Amino acid sequence: MYLNDYKPTVTKSGVTYIVDYGLGECVYTYQRIGKRIKQEVLQLIKCDMWKVISAINEKSPLSEGDYQDINMEIRNHSLQYVTEFINERGHHQPSIVSTIS
Repeated sequence: MYLNDYKPTVTKSGVTYIVDYGLGECVYTYQRIGKRIKQEVLQLIKCDMWKVISAINEKSPLSEGDYQDINMEIRNHSLQYVTEFINERGHHQPSIVSTIS
């Protein structure tokens, strides 16, 4: 909804995947978790999207409640793009997908 006009690019840099929105970015990496059963999860480790949110707010003012919605949309939107990038290129396949809170 808020990010309909944004088509980010995804690149791999070392062990991280960068979802670049031009005005901001989200960065993912794989982490091994679990005590008995080890699984690799794709984890959001950095999300610097304040300029994107500011641009959206200037276009159509956001209410306080909108910020939680846009935060979740950024996470889901960037995760979709990084997952498609990985699947298309046959890169690493995660066991579980996770984002930070």
